[in-house]
Amino acid sequence: MFSDRPVMKKFVLAPFLAALAMFFWGFLYWGAPPLLPYRALHTVTDESATALAVGKLFPASGAYLIPSPLSGEANLVELAQRGPSIEVHIRQEPRPAMDPAVMIGGFVHLFVLAVLLTALLCGLTKAFERWTGRVKFCAMLGLLVAAGDLGAAIWWHHAWGWTLANAFYDLGLYTLAGLVLAKFVTPKPEPTAV
Repeated sequence: MFSDRPVMKKFVLAPFLAALAMFFWGFLYWGAPPLLPYRALHTVTDESATALAVGKLFPASGAYLIPSPLSGEANLVELAQRGPSIEVHIRQEPRPAMDPAVMIGGFVHLFVLAVLLTALLCGLTKAFERWTGRVKFCAMLGLLVAAGDLGAAIWWHHAWGWTLANAFYDLGLYTLAGLVLAKFVTPKPEPTAV
């Protein structure tokens, strides 16, 4: 595929090593107790009974918001003011606790992020000279953030539909910001040598 060694080194080897570094950082951050991320979670007294009860309340795998934006504005306002507000990501199907497919998918995800970062870094030299270049830079950054959002579905089993909806939002968010900002943020020309 890549016959040019510098291109192969830049777009295969470098992203692979970056993905490996990110993968091990994730392993240490999320897997080596007692690190901080899980301290932000609350626990329930009886996880088994809670899981069975929640499974009955939310019968299909997917994402649920309560109050739901789909239930009408009056209901949304009433339930939001009363509380609680809930976001549930549920997967009804059983799965292995340590699924190798998740690790493989997660590593591929990190590799794609590293390739996108590589492309972003490669475009920096000329990116800011023209308005279109600045917009492309912001859109590429949005694509990178959107691709990062996919980790919620890969690592945390969030519903793909909801995850993709959030990723599409982030892509649009950064692209629209780029369309506006690129008009106002322009590089200063380099002074010419006399």
